[in-house]
Amino acid sequence: MKKYMKLILIITFVIALTANTSPVDAQDKLQKNPGGYHGEMDFPISWKRYYNYAEWTDIMHKLQKQYSHLADIESIGKSRMGRDQFLLTITAKSTGDHSEKSAMWVDGAIHGNEVNGIMCSLYLAWYLLTRYDYDQYVHDMVNNHTFYILPGLNVDANESFVAYPNTPHNPREPYRPEDNDGDGLYDEDQTEDVDGDGELSIMYMEDPMGEYKLSHDKRRFVPVDDPGETVLRFRRIGSEGFDNDGDGRINEDDIGGPDPNRNFPYGWNLQAGWPYPMSEPECRNVYEFQRTHSNIFASFHYHNTGRLIMFQAPPPDRSVNMNAEQRRQYRERIDNQRAELQKTNKYAQLYDRIVSEDYQMDMDVQTAIVTGGARILKNYRPVIGGLSGQAHAGTYYMLGVYSYLMELWGSPAFEADQDGDGRVTDEEYVIWCDTELTGEGWIDPHIIDHPDLGKIWIGGTRKKHTQRTPPARYIEMETLKNAQFVMYCVSEFPKVEIDEVKVTPATDDLYWIDVSVKNDRIYPTSSDRAVQLKIAVKDKIVFGSSGNISQLEITDGKSQIDPGNFHSTALSAGSKETEFRLKSKDKQWIRYLVKMDGSSGWVEFSVESKYGGKASKRINLSVSN
Repeated sequence: MKKYMKLILIITFVIALTANTSPVDAQDKLQKNPGGYHGEMDFPISWKRYYNYAEWTDIMHKLQKQYSHLADIESIGKSRMGRDQFLLTITAKSTGDHSEKSAMWVDGAIHGNEVNGIMCSLYLAWYLLTRYDYDQYVHDMVNNHTFYILPGLNVDANESFVAYPNTPHNPREPYRPEDNDGDGLYDEDQTEDVDGDGELSIMYMEDPMGEYKLSHDKRRFVPVDDPGETVLRFRRIGSEGFDNDGDGRINEDDIGGPDPNRNFPYGWNLQAGWPYPMSEPECRNVYEFQRTHSNIFASFHYHNTGRLIMFQAPPPDRSVNMNAEQRRQYRERIDNQRAELQKTNKYAQLYDRIVSEDYQMDMDVQTAIVTGGARILKNYRPVIGGLSGQAHAGTYYMLGVYSYLMELWGSPAFEADQDGDGRVTDEEYVIWCDTELTGEGWIDPHIIDHPDLGKIWIGGTRKKHTQRTPPARYIEMETLKNAQFVMYCVSEFPKVEIDEVKVTPATDDLYWIDVSVKNDRIYPTSSDRAVQLKIAVKDKIVFGSSGNISQLEITDGKSQIDPGNFHSTALSAGSKETEFRLKSKDKQWIRYLVKMDGSSGWVEFSVESKYGGKASKRINLSVSN
């Protein structure tokens, strides 16, 4: 019998800590009881109100000061009116620099009136920092990853919406002055609080020929049913305001500016995003930060309204041509498949977008992630997002970053819809305001003297924080669930591990070593889009050894590990460094051929991934007869 057939290999393993494994440290405050204290009062804050710019930026600074070992604060730039856009960077400094860890970007309120996005972003920061010492899940996440959190993006309009009377829908845009009525003046006829009640409503004037009357409960203006009806009638004038420039018109030159979420480069168009891409400093500051921080792996953008998870999906495959009937049949087949999946998981998602093979993994990944999001958020509906100059389109299509636009809240449709027809009438809204908000959410019609119009009526509408932004009592319910979805996404960031090492004698002093590397998370180590943009950084495994062991060159390509199994293939390591890409829930084998002089030695394998961290494993080899 040949000598090498009698050899016995004695193999021991030495496993190094990876970048995705928390170091051993004392956690005296660690809470294992779900009914116990988790640090909430270490930094007490009320989540039952909205904060103005000075208040929420002060909270950010105080959080950073109290948790300086976990957080830094900086201004990424200034708004058109000179306000700082403050950003919190959250990660455990003891485990490495923020730029060396895969990161989640979170921003809120790119539209000025969507200030519940500020609360969701701020709550996430507070949750991570206060729970770090108490919650193992948060502790490990903050050790291993970075969070870049910008609570308010459109800070000028955000401040106006919270601090001053406004409708639920304005102001949305950054303050770029416009002369809407062509009189040479800019923004001089804005909506204004005529009756001084802190809310903006609708003005009506008594008119015998008017089209409106008071409802039976005297709390709403409703259309006149019968033209011959003898009743007090009204003519609608419009939103509250004055004729400031004396031209006989009201509110005809309101605050100007482009839609900031149409101002980003990808899919930009002149009509919505004028005057040119990135014209608004608030958008430009954000994109420049993202562009120069390549460790950002995914992004969240908080908007309202509608309770939607709008995820950025890969582009449809334009080479697939279907006629109308084929398209109908395909959609019907997808609907049936989705219904089948939802028999065992009611949150399961499936979409009829056909993408090319180069993008199929991204489509599958996003479908899996938003399925998890639907489960966490319960009453949010995942849909594919748009492309027209939007921030989340830019992060995916230009930076290769997985992105999500969250349409928060969306009026109390589920709670207030008494007849179950899928919509909420004003009458149902009044009932909801009376029962759920004890009457504080509705503006009843009332008479005032207007300096330009004389006696008018104002009211019959919802108050500001009842429609697009939730009433204060609902804020924390929404912020908590959205924070959990963000953390769920981060928990599925890629993580590289060395799973198995197999050593097989080849001849007297030659050995095959097969190493498997895995990523058991939903996200791959780089997106399909990043690959297409040619910005993806490949994963890498590096071979090292004691002086008496040398790696022999073998042909690059695929090797078959098990002669009896055609599918048991491995990458052939032709040099000390071998590159590859771990996809979603993926495992790959790498094969080495080594020569050992003497009876013992060691080999070491070190894996590096830009977003998946690092891992290494050393094997001590010894041979005896």
